[in-house]
Amino acid sequence: MAGVMKDSLMGVKHPYYPEELNLPGYVPPLLPFTVVLAVFFSSSILLFLASWTLSGRQKHLHTIDRSIFCWFAVTGTIHFVVEGAVVVFPDFYKSESSNILFEIWKEYCQADSRYATRDAFTICMEVITAFIEGPLCFVILYGMLKQRSWRFTLQFAVSLGQLYGDVLYFATSYYDGKHLQPLVVRFGTMDGTSSIGPALHQAVC
Repeated sequence: MAGVMKDSLMGVKHPYYPEELNLPGYVPPLLPFTVVLAVFFSSSILLFLASWTLSGRQKHLHTIDRSIFCWFAVTGTIHFVVEGAVVVFPDFYKSESSNILFEIWKEYCQADSRYATRDAFTICMEVITAFIEGPLCFVILYGMLKQRSWRFTLQFAVSLGQLYGDVLYFATSYYDGKHLQPLVVRFGTMDGTSSIGPALHQAVC
């Protein structure tokens, strides 16, 4: 089995599941998982704080509205930037740079390798999420700032789309099963490389 896991070009074992997955040109993550996790969450927190400050200048936005504003600012950015990257750069797992977006997806694939194998459903879902729902989140922000009534309908539509996408994502992943690391390993082994996948999985979705 170990021989099958070896990259045909570089002789590097990938950590993804199933073990016999063939990923020619695979390059291991170059940044420690703590760095990847710290950059991801610190960026999200900074964006949340910036959005909270901006929304605070709008007297018509109360606490709940400001929280919703921050949510759509953060989730829209994650959809468009992070998830958009996995769509635009299909060979991210071959990257020899320390690009944080590529590093995020190299780690994320330890929980679900369908992004590396370019699973048709998963990638099509990400196209919709990144380039339709992502930009629509920013349209919602504009609507909230300008007190447009249509923003409520758009909020509902985008939220429903995100929920629908999550249900299909998890349903297909567990129905297929072969691309997911066993849960007992993914959640039970806290050695860094085994824990970041589920952590990013929850954060991105």
